[in-house]
Amino acid sequence: MKKMLYFMGVEWNWIFQRPHIFAGQLAEKYEITIVCPKQLIHPQHQNNEHPGKLIELLQFPFQEKVRLIGKMADLWHKHLMGKMDDYDLIWVGYPLFGRYIPEDYKGTIIYDCMDNFEALYPDRRETALKRACAEEIKLLSRADIVLVSSLKLKEKMLTINPEKKILLVRNGYSNIIMEEPKQREIKEQYILGYVGTISEWLDNYVIEESLSINKKICYELVGPVANHRQILNQRVSYRGVIEHAELGEFVNKLDCLLMPFLVNDIILYVDPVKLYEYIAWGKCIISSWYPEVERFNDFVYFYHNEQEYLSLLEQLCKEGFPAKFTKEQQREFLEKNTWESRGELISQALET
Repeated sequence: MKKMLYFMGVEWNWIFQRPHIFAGQLAEKYEITIVCPKQLIHPQHQNNEHPGKLIELLQFPFQEKVRLIGKMADLWHKHLMGKMDDYDLIWVGYPLFGRYIPEDYKGTIIYDCMDNFEALYPDRRETALKRACAEEIKLLSRADIVLVSSLKLKEKMLTINPEKKILLVRNGYSNIIMEEPKQREIKEQYILGYVGTISEWLDNYVIEESLSINKKICYELVGPVANHRQILNQRVSYRGVIEHAELGEFVNKLDCLLMPFLVNDIILYVDPVKLYEYIAWGKCIISSWYPEVERFNDFVYFYHNEQEYLSLLEQLCKEGFPAKFTKEQQREFLEKNTWESRGELISQALET
């Protein structure tokens, strides 16, 4: 069995997502060693089982901002990982890990680009950002296979390197339909829910405005909170992290699922896993619009600005927040967009 070194950009015990899923799929065909960051001061959110050997790289304070600390961390990390020539393939899910790959490495390098890296990089100083972006450009040049999760990312990669073959592998969903589409149900009050990381991309303003105008709604937000100003209102509840197995019970009591994102340079490049899962839950879905999510139009009520959001809520309160889609549309969409189908695309790329 061939050996693969698998670099992840998120902690293994963070919310289970694309890097975890692909690691599990690849472990069925390769002897896999997973390498991921681990924050010194960071709550553990979940206990995710890992399919192979796991190496956690401690992320030291100011590692990305102070070069001496960064170099010391790199030396320690290289020691932990050992000889990279022992691996037939190296998978990189975060571009800065590309610097660990020796210049004379002869195996296959795969770069899975799932975010607009420069918008997420923690050090916003011009020189540091340029240096970090140069690492991604170098990795893009060296990679034998480049995967992207959205069309916007594909456009960006082709702008950097027009000759590179880029494979679009969108996000997906585990092929289980949790609930059939919800019918209208008139109530005195409706519960609107959000499931996922609660961070700077969540639009507090539209939520706060809606609470001041519409007395029939309340919000329940589930997920870890990071870089987010919490809304202080009796009709907003922060529920923290709920284990995936228990999410179904929570979602069942909701009338609507939300994706109220601020459309910025992070979000514009995202193919949201959230919408796949929301469709499987069969609820009414409301989301801010940006080009990447246009293909969800048959399933999601979109808004472009605050006034459209407020008007949409008023309309749906009168209608009882019905799902926008039918059972047949739900089934057909999910069957075409499973994580298994995404894994098949990757297997084909690795075998050619």
